[in-house]
Amino acid sequence: MRKIVKQIIVMGMAVMLTIQPGYMGNDNKKVYGAESTKADSFYLPSANANGVIGATMPYTRYDTEKASLAGGAVIAKSDSYFNSSIATQASNQSYARLPKSGSSVEWTMETSGDGVTMRFTMPDSSDGKGKTGSLDVYVNGKLAEKVNLTSYYMWQYFAAGKGHPSDTNNGGYPLFAFDEVHFKLNKSLKKGDKIKIQNSGAGNMEYGVDFIEVEQVQGEIKQPANSLSVVDYGAKPNDDTDDATAINNCLYAAKNMKKDVYFPAGTYKMSKKMKILGENIKVTGAGMWYTNIQFTSDQQGGGGVTGKCKNVEISNMYLNSNLRSRYSESANYKCFADVFEGGSVIHDIWEEHFECGFWLGDYDRDTNYSDGLKIVNSRIRNNLADGVNFCQGTSNAAVYNCSVRNNGDDGLAMWNNDYCSKDEEKNVFAYNTVEFNWRAGGIAVYGGNGHKIYNNYICDTTMSCGIHLNTVFPGHKFNNNKDGIKFDNNIIIKSGCSKDSWNGTMAAIDITGGVKNVTFSNTKIYEAQHDGIRVGQDCSNIIFNNTKIYKSGADGNTSRKGAALYLDTAQNVIFNNIEIAKSAYSNAAGWPIYSHIYGTVNTNNIKNYVNVSSKEYTIPSYPKAGTFSTGKPSNGGSENPTTKPTVKPTVKPIVKVNVTKVKSASKKRASYKIKISLKKAKSVTGYQIQIATNKKFKKVLVSKKVKKYKFVLKSSKIKNKKTLYLRARAYKVVSKKTYVSNWTKAKKVKVTK
Repeated sequence: MRKIVKQIIVMGMAVMLTIQPGYMGNDNKKVYGAESTKADSFYLPSANANGVIGATMPYTRYDTEKASLAGGAVIAKSDSYFNSSIATQASNQSYARLPKSGSSVEWTMETSGDGVTMRFTMPDSSDGKGKTGSLDVYVNGKLAEKVNLTSYYMWQYFAAGKGHPSDTNNGGYPLFAFDEVHFKLNKSLKKGDKIKIQNSGAGNMEYGVDFIEVEQVQGEIKQPANSLSVVDYGAKPNDDTDDATAINNCLYAAKNMKKDVYFPAGTYKMSKKMKILGENIKVTGAGMWYTNIQFTSDQQGGGGVTGKCKNVEISNMYLNSNLRSRYSESANYKCFADVFEGGSVIHDIWEEHFECGFWLGDYDRDTNYSDGLKIVNSRIRNNLADGVNFCQGTSNAAVYNCSVRNNGDDGLAMWNNDYCSKDEEKNVFAYNTVEFNWRAGGIAVYGGNGHKIYNNYICDTTMSCGIHLNTVFPGHKFNNNKDGIKFDNNIIIKSGCSKDSWNGTMAAIDITGGVKNVTFSNTKIYEAQHDGIRVGQDCSNIIFNNTKIYKSGADGNTSRKGAALYLDTAQNVIFNNIEIAKSAYSNAAGWPIYSHIYGTVNTNNIKNYVNVSSKEYTIPSYPKAGTFSTGKPSNGGSENPTTKPTVKPTVKPIVKVNVTKVKSASKKRASYKIKISLKKAKSVTGYQIQIATNKKFKKVLVSKKVKKYKFVLKSSKIKNKKTLYLRARAYKVVSKKTYVSNWTKAKKVKVTK
């Protein structure tokens, strides 16, 4: 074979570049082609032991414990956390009972707002399909709203030891006892106003109120430029017609025309699944208080949003379903399912009443994964099963600043459930508030590698632990966990149980099976219902640093009092600096440690232990209202998600690119070397060069980072290409955060023989 010689010619180019916040594919991030991803503009704050814990949401909670009661209303409490007590499922295990017409609960406003969310309970019907009723809302003594309610979505029953729920009352534990409804008042409440919720007498039944949340509703989001409206394709909001065909036609047209999609304010009925396809598009509503997507089917697989898309942004809408059954755990009715590739982002979504909120995984075996996905600033609530499950190879993905509550399996979970997909790694759960879980765990990790779970606020679980790790389920499990999984700065309040749906116990942090290489740092546990921390005998390399357990065995179980630590064997777990107060159980040696296998525990692995049995403590308050900022700070990475950027490092390098011809390195397989010379720039860490087959860089052949400004790029990927495009940019690392310049303009490269 004769030698092949090609010449790559490009004129020199000089461009002024200004460093902007961005990423270059290090850590948990990835460069997708040449364009920044949709998720790239949503900053993920790092862990901070002294920073914000939980989600920063715009509403202020008003609990019934601080309300005025009238008309026979009373506070119901469950100090012993009995599964049969409805109050066990309420905030701080108490709620206001409104037993008759005229019973009321009233608050005086300390904040302002016109958007109200109310968490309530009402009776089930004998057939399990629920009842309808209403509560009246008074503002300063005047009727302001009649709120219609239903228990259609509520009530799942767990016969002791059977594990799985029933839609009808089988005499088991009555869970999913609370639901919520939200409404917008005609006039905004202001500080000092009084708002009262009163039993209207509808249905001649007792109602219950757990709390209200009040926020200022923002204005409608207008239709973006370069977008298609679903109304223009035949969707008609606020009527009884089915909009499914019109909406899916609009989404399909947007894919082909490369345009965004807009849902104007109103309620849209969907009789089947919504399918989001294509790349590099946005799908937005007018806001979660304005655009409502109502899936109308109650059957298996009857609704939800499916994704076979890349680099998409979905936001600003409320989604609800008509599902009320798990169909023996085969409902297949998730709010969001399948794969959202290429750094997609789903934000400012409010969803409830699905089988799961988000179940993300590749089930078509086409090796597409939701890499780089971010779920941000959303409300994930009142689902029959998981809130979010990163499954089937999902990696480099994150859930942060989300309200996750009242879900009937794990609130947030990572699980690779078979070996057909790659193992998942480097996922993040951070700055979330997870509460009222009524099965499994608030946050669960069932395997993978290199995950980070930090600054989460977990509270008030029923038949559920706060943090859950085990190897019960199939899949890769922890076999590939070489980098370690880290839990930092998490607070767990009133979690765990003496009896779950299988009649087993669960600790606030429950670790069993072949779990390995996991580190917990700066963990605080308050009033664990049963044990504080349980670590099983098959676990290995489990390390706890700076742990505080303030009260365990809070449920008063008499069959076996809850211990601060439940250790099957201590050589597999190490505690560095641990403080324990008010453990219900202590062994013969006076240690608040229980071991049912060995009877005694090797305490050599428990270092700097302090037992302050009489210590008083204060449970951290519920996360305060605020405005969450998604923008990236340019000071190198603030740990506080509400912190505004203060310093913007900039450099202005002049980048000049020259490419010279070279001969191929091999007769059989041509390998081309490109000699690149960049004019040296001051105050930069390095450079990135990209070569593509089109000027929009949709298909990048070569993407490489280098420290030197003169280097040789070797690649066989440009073989037999007639025309190429080349561009460059500089980057700078400040406090472990990467900032990048704008790309140079695409320069056409003529390839000649």
